[in-house]
Amino acid sequence: MRQIEVPETKRPSLSHRYDVAGIAPAPVFDEIVALATAIVDAPIAAISFVDEDHQWVQAVAGLPDGCAVDAGSICTHAVRADDLVVVRDLAADGQFEDYVRVHRELSVRFYAAVPLVAPDGGHVGTLCVLDRKPRDLTDRQRSLLKALARRVITELELRRSLDAERLARRDAEQLLEEKDRLLVQNEILLREVDHRVKNSLQLVSSMLTLQARQLPTGDAAKALDEACRRVASVAAAHEQLYRATASDRVDMSVFLRGICEALAATRPSNVEGIEIRAEPIEFGSKRAMKTGLLVAELVINGFKHAYPTGRRGGIKVELASMGPTARLRVSDEGVGLPVDLLDRASSGLGMRLIRSIVHQFGGRLTAEPGPGARVVIDIPSDETATT
Repeated sequence: MRQIEVPETKRPSLSHRYDVAGIAPAPVFDEIVALATAIVDAPIAAISFVDEDHQWVQAVAGLPDGCAVDAGSICTHAVRADDLVVVRDLAADGQFEDYVRVHRELSVRFYAAVPLVAPDGGHVGTLCVLDRKPRDLTDRQRSLLKALARRVITELELRRSLDAERLARRDAEQLLEEKDRLLVQNEILLREVDHRVKNSLQLVSSMLTLQARQLPTGDAAKALDEACRRVASVAAAHEQLYRATASDRVDMSVFLRGICEALAATRPSNVEGIEIRAEPIEFGSKRAMKTGLLVAELVINGFKHAYPTGRRGGIKVELASMGPTARLRVSDEGVGLPVDLLDRASSGLGMRLIRSIVHQFGGRLTAEPGPGARVVIDIPSDETATT
């Protein structure tokens, strides 16, 4: 791509939307200049781009390579224009006398050019045609030449959009890599939290046990014994979550049974037990952890609300394969759920945590009609879910 200097006095108001100096030769520009010569019935056409210091002849038809700069230099007179420039006879126009004399071998007499104007109003170059005899353009030729100039701008806009897309994709890939790194770090932290919570709760349980042994038999001792069992069961639940991350695949029938056994030890007296029916479905460790958290939150919610004073019953936890998904159902025989509980923005912390976990793996949270509360969560498989 050849270039010439643009005289200081002839610099247009430039657009900086495109990196014109970095535009490689392309067949589309060659096709446009070839079409321009056919439309205008002229032997020479050229597309040139400009920046603050230089002018590039991007594509030319009808001139040998050594003359490409000369076709571009004449366009410096039109690049400042706001509309089509037509010089019927260069030899008869005083401002082009030097050009005609210096380039006599080209025998150029006629010149027409359309400035290439970007959407921001700045100029980026010209599309010009030249002939070896004085002449004019018809209205149709003028209109079509302007249309070709707009086609050049369209191509530049397309290249700009593609460049922006490539940059955006690169940035997105970098963000995804950073996200993956943070997720790995987060999983490590979560494992450490589960482990530390388990150890802390075991210490609290031991202290409560020692305190209970020093008290005479009575309500206080019973209360401490019950508190001790509850703390120990929560510690056992964290132990199950911690162990789940130690393996790539987790048998959910075993995992959920361990969680429910630990939770059962903390149940209030009006909850008769936790029934577990889980198929031996295998989850990845991350999905198993999140499912365990869901079960714990739903069961604890049942402990609190399912059976008010004077009522008794159990809680059932079920997990079944449903093709590409697994269906988790936690139900009871109690008073049931408020109709709009799952949709409330102001629900308690437990329900907000449940919704957040379901959203993380792209699941679906619904409530089935009673009797009692029946919460259903459809969990996508590891292969199709969004983690």
